[in-house]
Amino acid sequence: MLIYETDDSGFADSVIDALTQAGIDCYRTGGVLLYTPSESTICIHIRNATDSQRANEILIQQGAALDQPGSISPVVIVAAVVVAVLVALWVVR
Repeated sequence: MLIYETDDSGFADSVIDALTQAGIDCYRTGGVLLYTPSESTICIHIRNATDSQRANEILIQQGAALDQPGSISPVVIVAAVVVAVLVALWVVR
């Protein structure tokens, strides 16, 4: 079960160590790809889904970025309203 993705290999190593010390069976996949210039992505997995809550707590303790609900910028809202009004006026003509 995938629990986290990062491009920071040192962070991935510290999380794997912390999970292992907590008795959570885990592993990582990914890393530097030899033939592509893109950034590497390291995926951290746990083998038992029942460990996911404890694994997430450990991730947060290690400094993992938290998913924050997205919010729409007021500028985007105003722009959408302006576009909608212009389209409505164009359709009415």
